Amino acid sequence: MTDIIELVLQDHHAVAGLFDKLQAATSADDQTELFAQVRDALERHASAEEKVLYPRVRKEVPDGREESKDAIEEHDQIREALKEVADHDAGTTVFWLAVDQLVATTKHHVGVEETGLLPDFRKNSDADERAELGRRFEEAKTKAPVS
Repeated sequence: MTDIIELVLQDHHAVAGLFDKLQAATSADDQTELFAQVRDALERHASAEEKVLYPRVRKEVPDGREESKDAIEEHDQIREALKEVADHDAGTTVFWLAVDQLVATTKHHVGVEETGLLPDFRKNSDADERAELGRRFEEAKTKAPVS
């Protein structure tokens, strides 16, 4: 089994790679396909974090309630940014402005998680618990509702 923190970090890395591919794509068809992959990955990841990781952070981490609340608010901002990108035709100026906002919002959230929430959770949990949560996180991602 894989530690939930490692799985979250793997997802962060994968989304960053998708963003790079999206921003390098030159055809509208490629941009549309890559954006669909980004949206799927972000929706599954956020849903699984909210169902599996954040409830444990709330219980086990000092200030975990506040960290979880902030993280969910950031997920909501990412969801809004996803809707904004989806509202525009690939390749247009407004599409790229919306993509830039999505990338910035997501990078901010990832930075907060990787420098605060995840290290705090690691200090306040044990390896067996993180492995079990990792199993549940993977399962939750497969069952997550996506657009």
